[in-house]
Amino acid sequence: MLILSRKPEESVMIQTQDGSIEIVVTEIATGKVRLGISAPHGCKILRKELVQTMEYNLQAANKPSTHLKDLMAKFKDKD
Repeated sequence: MLILSRKPEESVMIQTQDGSIEIVVTEIATGKVRLGISAPHGCKILRKELVQTMEYNLQAANKPSTHLKDLMAKFKDKD
């Protein structure tokens, strides 16, 4: 991991095959940094916690819960 120090209005450039991505520090406040990101059209920019939540939800959707299986079995036994 590359760690850099930047002041407000300073930026970092990332070169990709599709073009450049620029990350600009727009504001620094207590416990919070605001960033501006310029990237090529079609480049997805997502917050990490959102990606983790989506991955968790996909895993949960593809794997039926054992509790749900047990509950369904109890209903089938009553028939």
